[in-house]
Amino acid sequence: MTQDAKIDQIVYSMELIRQQLEEIEGQIQSLAVILQDLTTTTDFLKNISRVEGESLIPIGRGLYIEGEVKNKERVVVNIGSNAYKKATIEDALSILDERKNDAAKAIESSRNSENDLQQRYAQLEDYLNRVYKK
Repeated sequence: MTQDAKIDQIVYSMELIRQQLEEIEGQIQSLAVILQDLTTTTDFLKNISRVEGESLIPIGRGLYIEGEVKNKERVVVNIGSNAYKKATIEDALSILDERKNDAAKAIESSRNSENDLQQRYAQLEDYLNRVYKK
Protein backbone atom coordinates (compact mmCIF):
# COMPACT_ATOMS: atom_id res chain seq x y z
CA MET A 1 0.00 0.00 0.00
CA THR A 2 1.38 3.38 -0.95
CA GLN A 3 1.81 6.15 1.60
CA ASP A 4 -0.99 8.19 -0.03
CA ALA A 5 -3.36 5.22 0.04
CA LYS A 6 -2.54 4.61 3.69
CA ILE A 7 -3.19 8.27 4.53
CA ASP A 8 -6.52 8.14 2.64
CA GLN A 9 -7.49 5.04 4.61
CA ILE A 10 -6.60 6.73 7.92
CA VAL A 11 -8.56 9.87 7.03
CA TYR A 12 -11.54 7.70 6.10
CA SER A 13 -11.23 5.80 9.39
CA MET A 14 -11.11 9.08 11.28
CA GLU A 15 -14.30 10.24 9.59
CA LEU A 16 -16.05 6.99 10.53
CA ILE A 17 -14.89 7.40 14.13
CA ARG A 18 -16.16 10.99 14.16
CA GLN A 19 -19.58 9.77 12.95
CA GLN A 20 -19.62 7.03 15.60
CA LEU A 21 -18.76 9.58 18.27
CA GLU A 22 -21.68 11.77 17.20
CA GLU A 23 -24.02 8.76 17.39
CA ILE A 24 -22.75 7.84 20.84
CA GLU A 25 -23.15 11.43 22.05
CA GLY A 26 -26.77 11.31 20.87
CA GLN A 27 -27.31 8.01 22.66
CA ILE A 28 -25.84 9.40 25.87
CA GLN A 29 -28.10 12.45 25.67
CA SER A 30 -31.18 10.28 25.08
CA LEU A 31 -30.25 7.98 27.94
CA ALA A 32 -29.70 10.97 30.23
CA VAL A 33 -33.22 12.22 29.43
CA ILE A 34 -34.63 8.76 30.15
CA LEU A 35 -32.71 8.58 33.42
CA GLN A 36 -34.01 12.01 34.42
CA ASP A 37 -37.59 10.97 33.62
CA LEU A 38 -37.19 7.82 35.69
CA THR A 39 -35.79 9.84 38.59
CA THR A 40 -38.64 12.36 38.41
CA THR A 41 -41.22 9.58 38.36
CA THR A 42 -39.49 7.77 41.22
CA ASP A 43 -39.46 10.94 43.31
CA PHE A 44 -43.15 11.50 42.61
CA LEU A 45 -44.08 7.95 43.57
CA LYS A 46 -42.00 8.09 46.76
CA ASN A 47 -44.01 11.14 47.82
CA ILE A 48 -47.40 10.15 46.42
CA SER A 49 -48.87 9.51 49.87
CA ARG A 50 -48.37 13.20 50.69
CA VAL A 51 -50.06 14.49 47.55
CA GLU A 52 -53.26 16.32 48.38
CA GLY A 53 -55.72 17.81 45.90
CA GLU A 54 -54.49 19.09 42.55
CA SER A 55 -50.87 18.30 41.76
CA LEU A 56 -48.47 18.26 38.85
CA ILE A 57 -48.16 14.65 37.74
CA PRO A 58 -45.08 13.77 35.63
CA ILE A 59 -45.92 12.15 32.31
CA GLY A 60 -42.39 12.06 30.84
CA ARG A 61 -39.95 14.18 28.87
CA GLY A 62 -40.30 17.06 31.30
CA LEU A 63 -44.06 17.18 30.82
CA TYR A 64 -46.56 17.35 33.65
CA ILE A 65 -50.32 17.24 33.81
CA GLU A 66 -52.40 18.93 36.42
CA GLY A 67 -54.60 16.45 38.18
CA GLU A 68 -55.73 14.80 41.33
CA VAL A 69 -54.39 11.40 42.32
CA LYS A 70 -57.37 9.21 43.14
CA ASN A 71 -55.53 5.96 43.86
CA LYS A 72 -52.33 6.23 45.88
CA GLU A 73 -51.93 2.47 46.26
CA ARG A 74 -51.54 1.28 42.67
CA VAL A 75 -50.21 2.51 39.36
CA VAL A 76 -50.17 1.13 35.83
CA VAL A 77 -46.70 0.10 34.63
CA ASN A 78 -45.51 -0.51 31.08
CA ILE A 79 -43.89 -3.95 31.10
CA GLY A 80 -42.80 -3.83 27.45
CA SER A 81 -44.27 -4.49 24.01
CA ASN A 82 -47.16 -2.12 24.75
CA ALA A 83 -48.28 -4.37 27.61
CA TYR A 84 -49.23 -2.85 30.93
CA LYS A 85 -50.04 -4.15 34.39
CA LYS A 86 -51.29 -2.75 37.65
CA ALA A 87 -48.62 -2.65 40.33
CA THR A 88 -48.28 -1.46 43.87
CA ILE A 89 -46.23 1.68 44.45
CA GLU A 90 -43.53 -0.50 46.00
CA ASP A 91 -43.41 -2.81 42.97
CA ALA A 92 -43.41 0.16 40.61
CA LEU A 93 -40.50 1.72 42.50
CA SER A 94 -38.61 -1.55 42.21
CA ILE A 95 -39.22 -1.63 38.45
CA LEU A 96 -38.15 2.01 38.12
CA ASP A 97 -34.97 1.37 40.12
CA GLU A 98 -34.11 -1.52 37.82
CA ARG A 99 -34.71 0.68 34.77
CA LYS A 100 -32.61 3.47 36.29
CA ASN A 101 -29.77 0.99 36.88
CA ASP A 102 -30.06 -0.26 33.30
CA ALA A 103 -29.98 3.31 31.96
CA ALA A 104 -26.97 4.19 34.14
CA LYS A 105 -25.12 1.07 32.92
CA ALA A 106 -25.95 1.93 29.32
CA ILE A 107 -24.61 5.46 29.83
CA GLU A 108 -21.43 4.08 31.37
CA SER A 109 -20.99 1.61 28.53
CA SER A 110 -21.55 4.35 25.96
CA ARG A 111 -19.03 6.61 27.69
CA ASN A 112 -16.48 3.78 27.69
CA SER A 113 -17.05 3.27 23.97
CA GLU A 114 -16.74 7.01 23.46
CA ASN A 115 -13.42 7.08 25.32
CA ASP A 116 -12.09 4.14 23.29
CA LEU A 117 -13.05 5.84 20.04
CA GLN A 118 -11.52 9.15 21.16
CA GLN A 119 -8.25 7.37 21.96
CA ARG A 120 -8.27 5.63 18.57
CA TYR A 121 -8.99 8.93 16.85
CA ALA A 122 -6.12 10.61 18.73
CA GLN A 123 -3.75 7.81 17.70
CA LEU A 124 -4.69 8.19 14.05
CA GLU A 125 -4.41 11.96 14.29
CA ASP A 126 -1.00 11.65 15.92
CA TYR A 127 0.15 9.34 13.14
CA LEU A 128 -0.98 11.79 10.47
CA ASN A 129 0.78 14.66 12.24
CA ARG A 130 4.03 12.67 12.32
CA VAL A 131 3.73 11.76 8.62
CA TYR A 132 3.17 15.38 7.60
CA LYS A 133 6.05 16.69 9.72
CA LYS A 134 8.54 14.58 7.74
